[in-house]
Amino acid sequence: MKILLCASEGAPFAKTGGLADVIGALPKALKKEGHDVRVIMPYYKKIKEKNVAYYQGYSYVRIANRMEYVGVFHAIADDVDYYFIDSERYFNRDGFYGYRDDGERFAFFCFAVLEAIRVVNFYPDIIHNNDWQTGLIPYILKTNYSEHYEYSKIRTVFSIHNIQYQGNFPMDMMGILYMPYSSSLEFGGCIDFMKTAIMESNIITTVSPSYKDEVLTDQYGYYLNNILGLRYFDFEGILNGIDVDKYNPKTDKLIYKNYDIKTVTSGKKANKEALLKEFGLDDDDAPLFGLVSRLVDQKGIDLLMPIIDDVINHSNAKFILMGSGDAYYEDFFRSVEARYPNRFKAYIGYSDPVAQKIYAGCDIFLMPSKFEPCGLGQMIAMRYGTLPLVRETGGLKDTVFAYNQYTGEGTGFTFTNFNAFDLKEVMFLAIDIYNNHKPAFKKLIKQAMEKDYSWKQSALAYINLYKRLV
Repeated sequence: MKILLCASEGAPFAKTGGLADVIGALPKALKKEGHDVRVIMPYYKKIKEKNVAYYQGYSYVRIANRMEYVGVFHAIADDVDYYFIDSERYFNRDGFYGYRDDGERFAFFCFAVLEAIRVVNFYPDIIHNNDWQTGLIPYILKTNYSEHYEYSKIRTVFSIHNIQYQGNFPMDMMGILYMPYSSSLEFGGCIDFMKTAIMESNIITTVSPSYKDEVLTDQYGYYLNNILGLRYFDFEGILNGIDVDKYNPKTDKLIYKNYDIKTVTSGKKANKEALLKEFGLDDDDAPLFGLVSRLVDQKGIDLLMPIIDDVINHSNAKFILMGSGDAYYEDFFRSVEARYPNRFKAYIGYSDPVAQKIYAGCDIFLMPSKFEPCGLGQMIAMRYGTLPLVRETGGLKDTVFAYNQYTGEGTGFTFTNFNAFDLKEVMFLAIDIYNNHKPAFKKLIKQAMEKDYSWKQSALAYINLYKRLV
């Protein structure tokens, strides 16, 4: 099959979050199964500055009363073809998102993707769109291109990576879009890119089975749950994987010492010692908690804030936390570090090398999320033998299995209710198992590392879905 993945970002070229990791890894997994898979995304300024892509051709699309230039560039990464949509007006900016005209920018991108297909002469069997920035593509395909034979055979899949971000814009934006009005476009008096994709795509997916169930409820559906209910039988949850080549403690060049499941005890010890030294903490065999996260409300930081003093004052645990986001959370973590400089370190910002060292050097990895569509951190942590401590939501529920003190089963520690008391209780449980039940803790590490969260199984699930459509 010929498959075109469309997204607003993708590793290794542009990344702000987990979507880029998916777009960087899924095509490789699909290609290993023998399919012709290509990726298309905007040609942002930061990509252009790297000078890694080559000009392929151009076309035009109509936006308002003007014809907008669509340049198409091409690059290859990890044996996967990437196409980039070039536009000085829309993408020659320092950032990727957060501009007042984001609606117009990504509406242009949706039109441009369908023109680029013609430019590069690649008519896919499947266009697999991802998140709201690609949400208009299925509708434009039907309304503007359905009479063209090459386009008429294309089927569409739309993946929801986070339903909270839907692409809502004023209805007067219809005045700049050269396509007919439909009720599929409108939601709550606005154009809603995600709602359009839900109504017009052949199949809708999301990134874990549990998140699929959650977004069909009022609590997690962000008002689109009833719309998704209309497409219930065309809606599937497929768990994301991780890039096991990149996240491999045996070959990772960013960590202090390589190891595998056979040498995990000595390998983890060496990485922990070096990590503690780098952050200026004493190495006294205390449990070390790590966190790598955006510091936003979704990530459950509010649960950690009222209990962190209790945990530090009533245990021997240490903490190394890395992230950036809301200034409120950043300032709080700085204040905790100031109070407990020998127990708590906060790295405000993001660094791939530091993240990898935290995954490899910590004992327990915190993800107390309010909601988590899939989550990659918990799977990466298990790959490195670091036990995740998570709330049972979305993909966290699907991938982390709670420690059972009677059978020894499990791959981490979990809690159910979104409250600080439950988080504190399970943190003290993890500390106790580390301090007083070393054989049980080591057994959990081995069980976590044995789990296979590669993209292979996920890719096979997508391939079966594509085959149904074609």
